[in-house]
Amino acid sequence: MGLLVIDPEGEIVTVNDAASEILGHACRTFEGKGWGDLFLEDSRNQAFNQVILDVIQEKKVNLHRRVRYVQPGGRILQLSITGSLLREKEQIAGIVLILHDVTELQLLHDREKRVLREKHRLERERAEGLTRLAMAIAHQIRNPVMSIGGFAVRILSKIDENSPIVAYLKSILSDARRLEAIVKVVSEYTRIPTAKPVRVSISDLFEKEIARLQVKTAELSKRVRWSMALSTVEFPVDPVLFRKAVYEVLLNAVEFFESDEGSVGIFLLEEDNGLLIEVVDNGVGIAKKDMPYVFDPFFTTKAVGVGMGLCLVRRIVREHGGDVRIDSETGKGARIVIRLPSQVPEPEPQ
Repeated sequence: MGLLVIDPEGEIVTVNDAASEILGHACRTFEGKGWGDLFLEDSRNQAFNQVILDVIQEKKVNLHRRVRYVQPGGRILQLSITGSLLREKEQIAGIVLILHDVTELQLLHDREKRVLREKHRLERERAEGLTRLAMAIAHQIRNPVMSIGGFAVRILSKIDENSPIVAYLKSILSDARRLEAIVKVVSEYTRIPTAKPVRVSISDLFEKEIARLQVKTAELSKRVRWSMALSTVEFPVDPVLFRKAVYEVLLNAVEFFESDEGSVGIFLLEEDNGLLIEVVDNGVGIAKKDMPYVFDPFFTTKAVGVGMGLCLVRRIVREHGGDVRIDSETGKGARIVIRLPSQVPEPEPQ
């Protein structure tokens, strides 16, 4: 750690060896010199000088900044500086600066950022490749499946309902419809656009999706007790995309009730750096062995279902720069936690 003490007249009265080495001046250079003589006229070190000026002008104690500093020989450092105004009997006694050379730490940090950017780039390329593959497969399957289903219907309409092949045709038709459903959800998944956030009322959004879900709960013969702590929070989300995610989260909660009746709690909490959303149900919960796969495409424990709901939720939340997780135990319901940042990160350049 470097130590630099400046008196009220601006003269450097104390400097240790570490400060001398960090600042790139020999110890004797500081003798009888003022801070302004050595540093103020160097335009390359405006940020360094500004720390001292701010301590003086704002009468700061423990003002901490990380700044760029160029030594007289041209070597560029990253310095962590803590500056404090010293007082004695209400009079300014001077300024003390504590210097720490964090150049190596900054280089490591920059390297980690480059590695993470490269990792994200590779992950993005892989995801885009899988998306293109899924689109191609969905396109190739759609027409044959529709033909199979259509011909099965036509044959059923032309044969006696007591014919022994009716059961086979109905099985073919049922599987064709299931394949059509899979093709439809895969197509929807691959066509999710980039999020375009605008400020909307999240509470209104949830209430609208709950109202829309009433039709589905009636079809499932489910009675839902909704408990909501929905403060009027306006938050930047893509309203079309995020409504899809909300609907899937709520539908997932309702579908896993142990009986025909259950409860779902919804909680919104605005944080300093974003929004926290929790959806809690008292359903059957998720077995420990299934937890690693709940966000995987086509994974489902439902008797009827494609298994793309939570996968879709995660994709939409990530489009908003957020993350989603599930906490659950068998027989104890599930809690879905969504965290959204205040600002959606800009897409990285290709």
